This record gives sequence, C-alpha cells and structure tokens, in this order.
Amino acid sequence: MHSSFAAARTNAQQASTRIDTDLVRERHPIVELIGQYGIELRRSGSAFTGRCPFHADGGRPNLTAYPRSGQFVCYRCGARGDAIDFVRQLEHLSFREAAARLDTHAVREMRVVRRCIVPVAKRTRAERRRDPVAPAVLAAALELYQNRLLNDNRALAYLASRGFARDVVERWHVGFAAGGELVDYLAWRNLPVITARRLGLLDANGHERMAGRIVFPEIRKGQLVWLIGRLLDSQDDADKYHGLPGGKPLLGWDEASGDLRAVVVVEGPLDLLALHMWGVPGVATCGTRLSPSMLEALGRWKRLYVLMDADDAGREATARLVEAFGSRAVPISLPPGAKDAADLAPRPDGGLVLAEAIQEAVARDSRSTFKLQPN
Repeated sequence: MHSSFAAARTNAQQASTRIDTDLVRERHPIVELIGQYGIELRRSGSAFTGRCPFHADGGRPNLTAYPRSGQFVCYRCGARGDAIDFVRQLEHLSFREAAARLDTHAVREMRVVRRCIVPVAKRTRAERRRDPVAPAVLAAALELYQNRLLNDNRALAYLASRGFARDVVERWHVGFAAGGELVDYLAWRNLPVITARRLGLLDANGHERMAGRIVFPEIRKGQLVWLIGRLLDSQDDADKYHGLPGGKPLLGWDEASGDLRAVVVVEGPLDLLALHMWGVPGVATCGTRLSPSMLEALGRWKRLYVLMDADDAGREATARLVEAFGSRAVPISLPPGAKDAADLAPRPDGGLVLAEAIQEAVARDSRSTFKLQPN
C-alpha cells in the first residue's frame, strides 16, 4: 500500500509539472519565433525563407518556415521541426528544457519584441534598451570577456607588447572574446540567448560577434552600453574592428565629460586606453566616420585637441572636425614614427612625448588654458 501511495504521489508531481506542448507551439508561431532570434525571413508564396542558423550557408536562404503547419526545415543541412525543436537545437537544450524556456521566462522576454521580422543589425540602441534583460546580458558578456582576458596568455601578451600592463587593462575593464563560450555562459547565468542575438553579441548563425577580439566597453553611469572588439594581430584594416549594431557612441564619455574645457579626440580604443594610462582626458570616435550625433556630442567641449591617425582617413577626419568647429578644434602632430597615440604606449617616455605634442598645440592656440602633464 505504501508503494502504491508513493507511485500515485510521483504521478501527481509529474502531472503538476507537465508542459502543454501544444499550447506552447500555439503561443509561438514558427515564423514569429525565428524572427525573434534576429533571423530575417522573406515571404515566398505561403512560406517564409531565410538564412539557416544551424550551418554556414553563405547567405543563401536555405531555411523555410511554414506558418500553417508551424514547421521549419532546412533543405541544405536537414534541420527540421516545430518551435520547440527550433529552440532545442539552437540553444542546445533538451526537448523539455526548450519547451519550458518558451513556456516560462522566455515568453515574457519575447513579448518586448515588435511583432515583425527585423534583422539584428537594423535595430537601434533605443529599441534594444526596451528589453529589460538587455543590461544584464551585456554585463554578463563583458564579465565573461574580462575573466577570459585575465586567463589568456596570448591576449595578455599582445596587450603587453602594445604597452598595456595587466593592471591597466583590468582597471579599464578590457576583455577578450575567445569565441564559443557566450551561449553556455548565459545559460549558466540563467540569461536568455535570444537577448544576446537581439543585441548583436551573437549573429544569425549563433557565432559570437566579438570572437577572437580584444573587447573595449563603453560604460556610462555604471552601466555597459556598447562594446567594440579589435582582432588580435590583424593586418586587415577593413575587418580590424567590430562594434555592436546600432549607433556608435563616443568612447570614454563619462571620464572626459567631467571637465568640458578641453578634451583630446583620438580615433581608436587603444589610443584611448593610452590616454587613460597617462591620465589625459580623451574620447575615441572608433573610426573616422563622424555622425551628426557624434559632432553634436563633441560640441560640448570648448576645445578639441584632435589626434587622429596619421593617414589619409585620419587627416580627412581631422579636416572635418576643423571645418565643423573652427578654431575650437586644434590638430596635434606626433613626432615621426608615431602614427597615433597607441604607438607611444610602449615607449617609456610615451606620456611625456604626448604631453609635449599637446603643449605645442596649446602654444599655437594662445587662447587655450588647457594644460596637461602625464600622471
């Protein structure tokens, strides 16, 4: 009799936790679900087609979703199933875990997405902020990357070769994305992978956008708002930097905006890290494309000491800043052999060389009261 009671209790417990899979599928139409993972779908007759996230498809629309049956199939790699199968395969979960994820917290997270199919790259930062879990996912990603950097000898050696010691990169929250770790880390933190896709931390194929890159954060009022990554030892300028999708902010805003008398404007994150190391107030434009919003932000300072890269693109950006701000923008020239501020970082006298270059620019601008000495 005791065993019968135990069996009945076990059956009752299983029934109480049983998931209504039919209801889960009904609540998550397959086309909408795939779109919520940042995969763009286009109508093709009564179906929808797009890139398959389960294999490298070279941009070809091999994935087909059928809204009437609630099924998907890739005619290239053979992945197929319904909404639960899609989540199970994409996030490496058991069938029950995938159904539970859809039926519980993931349902609440998905509802913040507009009910249309939007590619990740076209979402604005304002849209991403509407996701209440986004700050936690961003913070978790940076936490993972910071911990990885401090335990990755190759990444630390690269930064040391560029003049940045461990204490410098640790103080300024620099990280390294080894790749292939973020999905598991978010699962361990009980954070939704779907939000990482919306933010652009993961691409449509589930690959980490920052993989193989040194990662530099933009933190404002204690909250991470953006990331940009630089490939290790990259010689290809076209692919050297990748930032998260959306508008590109000025890096270093919080540190520099405390004093609006003057600021040094540099091009890259490593340049800004060098300024931080020497105690020089600066901001980085993360490239030479200066948007109207970026120019508006720079306009808050009375003086802009412009130290862009000594190449054609950098000179063009410098000219644009001078054109936009007139005498308020003062170009800085480095000695021969130094292309940018980061080139000075390995030099024992790098901070002093930069200070002298700034003072020369100050001397050309007698109205400036901006005086800098390296720490």
